[in-house]
Amino acid sequence: MNDTVSINVINNMLSESTTIHWHGIHPFETPWTDGTLGVTQAGIRPGENFTYSFRAWPEGTHYWHSHMDGMQSAKGMRGPFIVKPKQVPGWMPKYDDERVIVLADEWRDPSVCLKLEGAMAGNDVCSDIDYASINGQVAWGDVQKKPSLKQYPYPLVDVEKGKCYRMRFIMMASNAENYIVSIAGHDMTLVALDGVNVRPLQITSINMHIGERADVIVCANQKPGYYSMEMKYDYACALTPGHFIPPGFHPVSSCRFYGFLHYANEKEGPFHYGPPTSPKGTGGGANPNPVSGVPFDLTNPGDWNKTQPVYPHPEPAVPDQQYTISLGLQGELYKNPTDEPLTKGRWYMDVDGRRETWKKPTTPALHTKNKCGSSGSPILDIPENASSIEIVLNNLSPTAHNIHLHGLLFQVINVANYEWCNVNKTACFLMPVQLNPCPKEDRVRAGKHDPIMGIEDLYWGCAYNATKHKATQNLETPLRKDSFQLWQRSWAVLRIHAWAPGIWQFHCHMEQHIPLGMIMALNVLPSQQPPIPIEVPTEGPCPGNFVGSAGQEGVSKSTLLEENKNLEMRIADLEKQLKEKSGVQCGEQ
Repeated sequence: MNDTVSINVINNMLSESTTIHWHGIHPFETPWTDGTLGVTQAGIRPGENFTYSFRAWPEGTHYWHSHMDGMQSAKGMRGPFIVKPKQVPGWMPKYDDERVIVLADEWRDPSVCLKLEGAMAGNDVCSDIDYASINGQVAWGDVQKKPSLKQYPYPLVDVEKGKCYRMRFIMMASNAENYIVSIAGHDMTLVALDGVNVRPLQITSINMHIGERADVIVCANQKPGYYSMEMKYDYACALTPGHFIPPGFHPVSSCRFYGFLHYANEKEGPFHYGPPTSPKGTGGGANPNPVSGVPFDLTNPGDWNKTQPVYPHPEPAVPDQQYTISLGLQGELYKNPTDEPLTKGRWYMDVDGRRETWKKPTTPALHTKNKCGSSGSPILDIPENASSIEIVLNNLSPTAHNIHLHGLLFQVINVANYEWCNVNKTACFLMPVQLNPCPKEDRVRAGKHDPIMGIEDLYWGCAYNATKHKATQNLETPLRKDSFQLWQRSWAVLRIHAWAPGIWQFHCHMEQHIPLGMIMALNVLPSQQPPIPIEVPTEGPCPGNFVGSAGQEGVSKSTLLEENKNLEMRIADLEKQLKEKSGVQCGEQ
């Protein structure tokens, strides 16, 4: 922790730009290294490179991934990023070693399945999930047709008998919203969430949502063998074979996926036990002992109080500033074959009443301190004299959203408890705004639509009502996170300490919602935002707040325009050379 990290990203792709975001890292001294397209930088173009240099802070289990339109990350441009403290705190349960466990979903072609809501109801292109993976290796489903397990075996997490391990789980999926993770025969002790240390809690399972991380201590204290590690995608279980598949949905091959905790360096073979050929374990894992503890699942409101940060940060009764942010669908929907992709049925995440979908700023917003080129995108200017910021999130849609904040942590002080719309109530998805258990005074439509019953009537939420709901808030020991799931038709209340100068994106982390605009950003302390180094990729017509390598005055608008013109001429020349070269090669054949 606190080391300076320098990572040179070289873009060897042929036709796509890229950026890299450091998920969970807070680059408060160098906000231009957050890696957010259109906010902190322009894309790194093919054939070019950029060096991200930032402080490795805070400690914890984090990860890195492309932050373009979500497709590059879904294709595998992602990986763990672990920041360790100089010494393990004394309260931490003892462990001997660590294991990083990356949970994800895998797609043959993410551009087909995710970019145009292909895996969403109503656009019946792909299943909600095809394949799950552990550390990049396919974790086969219980009812999934499998190839030869000798050629494609189950993924393994190796341990040695008698040792305890800090297992750092990272949920890097693209479309699969969550996995409920459990390990047969082994108790788990939860010690950290999203890099924040929490009071140790013995658990039997943990629900991991996209963008979340969790550290658990697991001791290899059972008989040697292979013990099943289950990942249950509970949302998809109603779509498995044998169930009725509603119109607009696509069946999934499985909702339970498996890897194995493997006791390494033990006797295996015909006279002992061997690798598993089904979700059932072998050796000691064939008959595992029962586990003890409690399930931990933050989609259940009560679980937010099962543990707390080791060092709580109490919140004031009244924040300095309060905003209500709505998440919903902005009409109109696709109707004609000539409708341009990504222009209709866009999501928004914006201050209530405005409801603008995200459009990439023409010039990165941080480069102008949000004074030019924002393209009307929802960037919220936080008053500089406000420290404690309260944000009420109202989800005005029938789908849950996995929310992530860059550059800062938030404290979740309150969440809705709508039993009629929890994960097991699939009927909630099809409830129209006119008929449902939500009190009429709390029903809010996602947009202004015709009163005729139609798909638009399914986009509404049961909004936060302070008079009714404030009594359940937790101001003393709220959990601090940077990622969490917001239930469908539901709400949550967050507190943010706006201390880090920068423009920090705040968005849904489901990859198919990113290109459709479920994004906003917070502009924090613009007067303290440092000048942008000249090396940072930029674009667009606006003059930026730049300094050169030696600290000289920044680049003017005219200089940037001239540079863009020269680059366009260079690209045209290269295209001409490539065309001429292709013609020669064709003639030689």
